[in-house]
Amino acid sequence: MRVERDFLVPVNGHVGPVVPLAGMTAAAIESWRQRAVDKDLGVNIEQIAAVLREAAARAELLADNSRDVFESDRRISPDGLNEMKLVLESLLNPSAGPKLAPTQEF
Repeated sequence: MRVERDFLVPVNGHVGPVVPLAGMTAAAIESWRQRAVDKDLGVNIEQIAAVLREAAARAELLADNSRDVFESDRRISPDGLNEMKLVLESLLNPSAGPKLAPTQEF
């Protein structure tokens, strides 16, 4: 729940009146991306969608600690989500801070 609140609130606060994000599932993020990508929202929708997908994946790994045994190369610390939240905030407010490098992938 916290992950949804931490990521949905900022996205919907910025672009929600035009294109609301309904959830943090892969399907919800992809549906939002498809609806938002052609709108002039003043933000990079593709980068935001990538951050949302990565945050959702990290949250899933954190929620299921038993997966660490099988996916030890993808161990996520709780700070990893805070990092993603900061990246999201910088993408939603490009004039407030450094932008994510266009070539950086999550």
